[in-house]
Amino acid sequence: MDKLTPEQRRKSMQANKSKGTKIEILLGKALFAKGLRYRKNNKKVHGTPDFTITKYKVAIFADGDFWHGKDWENRRRKLGANAAFWFEKIERNMERDFKVNEKLRDEGWTVLRFWESDLKKNREEIAFFVKEIVDFKKQKILESKFLRKQMLHAKKESLIQNYLQRKNDDFPQRLKKTAVKYTREFLYQKYPEEEFTIKVAGDLLHFGAPKKREPR
Repeated sequence: MDKLTPEQRRKSMQANKSKGTKIEILLGKALFAKGLRYRKNNKKVHGTPDFTITKYKVAIFADGDFWHGKDWENRRRKLGANAAFWFEKIERNMERDFKVNEKLRDEGWTVLRFWESDLKKNREEIAFFVKEIVDFKKQKILESKFLRKQMLHAKKESLIQNYLQRKNDDFPQRLKKTAVKYTREFLYQKYPEEEFTIKVAGDLLHFGAPKKREPR
């Protein structure tokens, strides 16, 4: 049986807020204490998550046990008065949550949902878990950037080597200019204290670096 009378349940519904709830405040403080900075109820993100860490695409929801159907198979059997109304409302919420999760994941978001009762008991552990997720995604982004940088470096070297092997009129002029530009970049990286013009880089690429004289 529902422990609340119809009048009590009606007042409970009226008092229920879609944002700024107690559990959101608790979680928000715990996340902030872990050094996480977030945006609240970002309407630009599908489903308007309670918290979004946009840079790392992490969406966090703090779900009320009753309204979002925690342990629904057991809970639904205890609803007495106006049970059909609650079935429709809560199951509609559950269906919407499922669709929101799918849409966000399709857009590359990591979706985290936490129950009200869990947040009240274990908010510090939950905040730590969220931080681990964010740190993991941060590391993956750094690794991806490093890999792209390495691939770009290899691509530049390959173009220069290709030009050095051919050095004739059939080498496209556009690619030759690009090879000269890359050569200049590498010279700056190797000799940051020196200044190299495009002409110097081009001559060096075409004729090669002069050999140093052996000391007598």
